[in-house]
Amino acid sequence: MKHFLFIFSVFILFSCNPGGHFSGSNLGGKAGELLIVINNEYTNTELSANVSSLLNQYEVGLIQSEPPFNILTISRNHFNSVFRPHRNILFIDVDPKYKKPSVQFHKDMWTKGQVYVGIGVSRADTLISVLEDYHSSILEYFIKAEVNRYQIGYQSIPNRKATMEIENDLQIHLNIPKGFKLNRIDSSFAWLSLESPEHSQGIVIYKRAYEDTLQLEKWAILKYRDSLLKQNIPGPTEGSFMTTEYILPIQHKVGRFIQNSYTIELRGKWRVENDFMAGPFISYTFVDTAQHAFFTIDGYVYYPNKNKRNYMRQVEAICRSTRFITDRTKQTEDEKN
Repeated sequence: MKHFLFIFSVFILFSCNPGGHFSGSNLGGKAGELLIVINNEYTNTELSANVSSLLNQYEVGLIQSEPPFNILTISRNHFNSVFRPHRNILFIDVDPKYKKPSVQFHKDMWTKGQVYVGIGVSRADTLISVLEDYHSSILEYFIKAEVNRYQIGYQSIPNRKATMEIENDLQIHLNIPKGFKLNRIDSSFAWLSLESPEHSQGIVIYKRAYEDTLQLEKWAILKYRDSLLKQNIPGPTEGSFMTTEYILPIQHKVGRFIQNSYTIELRGKWRVENDFMAGPFISYTFVDTAQHAFFTIDGYVYYPNKNKRNYMRQVEAICRSTRFITDRTKQTEDEKN
């Protein structure tokens, strides 16, 4: 019951004060919502429908079809003071004044925490091709902002006990919010979860000694992941345990997601062996050179037959809050000086 009350209170905070800004923000709209503003004459036309369709192609890494955003389209005439503080705005301007297509990315255009993309084209028939060229960049920009808002919100409701235990045992820092329970921890493994009557969110942290770069290979990460999940995360019935589902493709991406370090991101589906539970997961694998160790931070969601997109962004926000203890300590000392 305590977990349920916590989830409800966080839901109220994120809904009434959207995006996780618990103070000092006047953001409008709901988490996962995108406002598209387009010339009056193109509202409710095939063009605006094509724009929405292009931007709402199903999100990678979810096990059911979910769009990356809930889209609201309005005309320029209706873009007034009520809509200007919206958290995510895509502003489309079709006007002959543009000698060449213009795509601009801005933050805090009308209020703190807001992200804005402006697209200017001279003719309506060129808009879709411009959007196709910038589709990935635009979506990544808005999604990153959504994740960042959760991170800011979680900094305001820290689970200090769980955070300190992870720091002491694993020598790594994550921003763990209240409501997450530390189920298991030792010097190389930790499992936290937030449980409600309807859904579950989990964070799994594990490290191993660095041997060579082959440990960063996709299948090496998954093989090691499966062995640890089998040992440490039991299912609801005897003989059941969490593992990876290989029927669906597992998305693989290389980037600098954790402290600007070389990181492997995997997105896919987990399932419970000898049971029927399943859901999406995301993982980040990277090297902490100070510890001479590989780390993997996993986030997963269980919410059967319901939309999981925002819940996945919440665990992603926790995973991507990871900081190396040595760097964090040095940063704190620099700030004191």
